[in-house]
Amino acid sequence: MRHIFFLVALSIVIRNISLALSPNYLSFFQPVYDDGLYHTLENLYNQSQYRQKNPTALIPDHTVFRYAAGAYLRGVDPIYINSEHTPLGKYFIALSIFLFRNDATIILFFVLLTLFVIWLLGLTLLQNGAWAMLPLVLFSSEPLFLDQIRVAPMLDTIQLPFILFALYFFIREYKKKRFFITALMIGFVIATKTVVPGILLIFCFILFFLIKRLFKSMFIFFAYLPISFSVLLCSYIRTFLNGHTFREFLGFQKWIFLYQQSKLIYPFSVWRLLFLNQWQTWWGEQRLMQSTEWQVTWPIFTGLLFVSLALVVTRKIKSLPLYMLFVLWCTIYLSFLSFGIVSSRFLFPVLPIMYIVGIYTLRHITLSFLRRKNI
Repeated sequence: MRHIFFLVALSIVIRNISLALSPNYLSFFQPVYDDGLYHTLENLYNQSQYRQKNPTALIPDHTVFRYAAGAYLRGVDPIYINSEHTPLGKYFIALSIFLFRNDATIILFFVLLTLFVIWLLGLTLLQNGAWAMLPLVLFSSEPLFLDQIRVAPMLDTIQLPFILFALYFFIREYKKKRFFITALMIGFVIATKTVVPGILLIFCFILFFLIKRLFKSMFIFFAYLPISFSVLLCSYIRTFLNGHTFREFLGFQKWIFLYQQSKLIYPFSVWRLLFLNQWQTWWGEQRLMQSTEWQVTWPIFTGLLFVSLALVVTRKIKSLPLYMLFVLWCTIYLSFLSFGIVSSRFLFPVLPIMYIVGIYTLRHITLSFLRRKNI
C-alpha cells in the first residue's frame, strides 16, 4: 500500500512539473541566447525603470536577471547591474548561458534539487517515504512554485534549495560539532540573492543552541561562519579584480541592506496575505489586491504552525530536534516578514517547511486521538 501511495504521489508531482513546462517546453533547451538577444535585453534594461526616471517600459525581474547574467558572463562588474541583489544566482544563470546558450536550462536542475531536498527533509522527520511525499505533492501544486518555473530564470528558485539544505545539514552536523557544510550552504544562500535569509538561518540556529543549552556547540558554529562570508566574497571576485577595496565592499553590502530596509512598511501585511488573500501593494495608490498565487493551504498550514508551536512550548509532543528546528525557522521567518511589506514570493523559503511541520502535527494529533479512543 505504501509503495502504491508513493508512486501515485510521485506521478502527481511529475504531472505538476510537466504541466508547468509544457506550454514553453522547448524554451528551456533551445540555444537561443546569442549576441542579438543580449543586446535586445540590454536595450530593454537601458530604457526601463532601472535606468530612466521616466521609463518607456517596465521590465519584470526575470528580464533583468537574464540581462545581468549575460553581462556578468562578458566580464561586467556585478556592482553595476542589478546590484541590489548579491550576484551568485546570476552567475549560475550565466553558467547556463555558457553551457547551453540558454538562460533557463539550469533552473530545471534547481527545481529538481528543491523537490529532492523537500522529500529528504520530510523523510528525515516523518520517517516514512510515503508520508514524505505529501509535502512534495503540496509544494509542487503551488502556483507560486509553478510560476517560478514558467517565468524562469528567477533567483528565488536558485536560492531555495540552499536554504533547505542548510536546515538539513545543520541537523546532521550539530551532534558532531562540525558545521562545514552548513556554513557553506549559508554562504550560498547569502551570495545567491540577498543576505537576509542567511542571517535569519544563523539566528534560527543560535536560538536552537540556546534552547538546547548547547553553548559549546554554538561557539564552534560561530567559528565556521567565516566560510559563509568567504562564499559571499568569492561571488564578488570581479569587483576586487576591478580595484575595489575590502572596505568599499563592506560599504556596498551596507547599501544593499539599506535598500532592503526600504520594504519595511505596512507591518503585519504578511498575515493579511496568508489568511485573507489580501496583498498590500507599495506603488501607485498602494491598494489591497488579491494574489493569483494564493492557496487555501496557506491559512490551513499557518494555523497548524501555531498549533505546532503550542505543542512544542507546552511539551505535549515529542520534541524531536528537527521538528523544533522547523518550527523555529517558520516562526522566525514569518516574524521577520511581519516587519514590512511582502509579496507572495517572500513566502518561498517557508512554505515547504510549513507543509512538513503541518503534516507531522496532523499525524501526531490523529494518532494521539486514536490511542485515547482505543483506551
